[in-house]
Amino acid sequence: MKRLLAVLFAAILLTPLIGPNLGLAEDFQPKTYKQDFVFTIVVMPNGNANITMKTVWLEPKDEIQKQIEQILNETQNGNMTLEEAIAKFEEEQLQRYIQSLTQAGMSLTNESVKSYGIEEGDNITIVFNAIALNFSRYYSYGDYWEVHLDPTRGYATINVPDTGLPFAVDINNTFIIKLPENATLLEYPKAFAQQYNASKFFVTSQVEGDTVIVRSYIYLEPFLPPDGYNALFGSYKDYYIRYKAPYKGEEQYQSSVMNEYVTLDIYNNGSVRLHMRDEYIEPKSEVEARKAEIISYGVENVTEYILRTYSIALGYRGALVDDGKVKILGLNETDAPLIIDAEYMLRNFTTFENGSYVYQFDPTLGLSNGLTDRLEYAVNHTLYLTINLPDGGEFLEVPDNISEELNGNRLIMTVVKEGNSLKITSHVFLRYGAPAEDVTKMLSNHTTATVRYTIPGEKSGGLTETQQMAAVVAAVVLIALAVFFWKRR
Repeated sequence: MKRLLAVLFAAILLTPLIGPNLGLAEDFQPKTYKQDFVFTIVVMPNGNANITMKTVWLEPKDEIQKQIEQILNETQNGNMTLEEAIAKFEEEQLQRYIQSLTQAGMSLTNESVKSYGIEEGDNITIVFNAIALNFSRYYSYGDYWEVHLDPTRGYATINVPDTGLPFAVDINNTFIIKLPENATLLEYPKAFAQQYNASKFFVTSQVEGDTVIVRSYIYLEPFLPPDGYNALFGSYKDYYIRYKAPYKGEEQYQSSVMNEYVTLDIYNNGSVRLHMRDEYIEPKSEVEARKAEIISYGVENVTEYILRTYSIALGYRGALVDDGKVKILGLNETDAPLIIDAEYMLRNFTTFENGSYVYQFDPTLGLSNGLTDRLEYAVNHTLYLTINLPDGGEFLEVPDNISEELNGNRLIMTVVKEGNSLKITSHVFLRYGAPAEDVTKMLSNHTTATVRYTIPGEKSGGLTETQQMAAVVAAVVLIALAVFFWKRR
C-alpha cells in the first residue's frame, strides 16, 4: 500500500482543489503551488487509526480566488445559500478523498470533511477525518507493528515527463504519529537532506513520549527533469515507523501461488522441444482480474503477444525458433487457475562447449532479484523441470539437491535421474513480511544451476561466445516473462 498512498498524495497535490489546469496557464509562466500538509495518525491497539489530513492551499493566490469564486457563484440568483454552497463543495471533496484512499487500499469508516478559509478568501483549508482500519500492520516475522508514511509525498515514484512539470512546488509536510499505549518504538525516519540545483528535499524527526513527529520540506523548481527527482528522492528509504507492543495483531495478506512446468525434449540433432506451462493459482482475486483483462483485450491478441514475446526472449538467448504455439486456459472457469501453455521447437537452445551441451536455469525462479523492501505477501512458487534425452544420451553433470531455510523461508530443490530423464523440483516459500536482506541471503547463492549432457551424433551449429554469455541472462528473462501476469500486481 505504501506506493499507492505515495501516488495518491502526489495526486492530491497535483490535482488540487483549485481546478484541473494546475500550473498550465495559457502563457506558460511558471507558478508556484504552495501547500502546508499535516497528517495526524492516532494508532489504536488493534491497528486501526484515527487519521486527519489537513491541507492548506496558500498559493498561487489567483488560482485560490478562482476556486472561491466558483464556489460562491453557486449562491447567485438565490439557488443556494453560502452555507449550502460550501456544504456542496465539502461533499465533493469528501467523495474524492474516499474514492482515492479506497483505491489506494485503505478501509475507511466515519469519514468527514470540513473546509475553512472560503469566506475569508486568503486560502482554502481542507480537513479530512476518518477511521482507517488496519492502518498499522502487524508482522509476526519480526513481531512488530508498522505504520507507513511518505515524507516524499509521492514524488519518489511519480512519473514525470522528460521536460519536467511547468510549475514550482513548495510544500511543508508534518506527520504526527501517536503510538498506542505501552508501545515501544523501534524505528522511525531519520534526518535526510538532498539538493539539486534550486530544488530541495529535507526530512527531520523527533520523538516526544509516545508521539513521533516527522517533518519534510519539498521545493521543486519548474521544469525539473526526471534526473532531478531521482537525485532528490532516489536514495530515500525511510517510509515506516516500527514499534513493538504487548499485544499481537491479526495478519492480513494474500499469497502468491504459482506452478511452472518446463519440459525439454532433446533430439539427436541437438534441437529441443520446449514446453512451458505456467499455472497462476493465487491470489484468486488477482487471477480472476487477469482473466477478465485477457478477455477484454481479446484472447487471440494476448495469445499472439505472449507467443511473440517468448519468441523474442528465446532469440536473445541465441535460439532459432522453428515453430511455436501458445494456449491460454481456465479463462471461463471460476476458481480455476489461469494457465499459460507454450510450446516451441528450437535449435541452439542449449550451449555446446567442450564436447557437451550445457543448460542452465535459476532454481529461485527469479525471486532473488529486485526485492528492495519487505514482502507484502507470502510466496509459494514451484518449478517442475524435466529434461528428456534421446537414446544414447548421457547426463555428465546434474545439480546437487538444495535445502535452505532461514527464519521460516525455504528453498528446497530435489534432483532425480531416471534413465534418460532428469526430474528437478525447485520450491520457494517466502513468508509474509520477510525483509529483502533475508530473501537475498537465502537465495543469492543458488541463482544458477547447471545440467551438462551429451547426445549421440555430431553436433551441428552452435552459439557464439556472445550468445553463450547471453544465455544465462536470458534464462532469467524467460522466467520473468513466465510470471508476467503475476508481476502485474
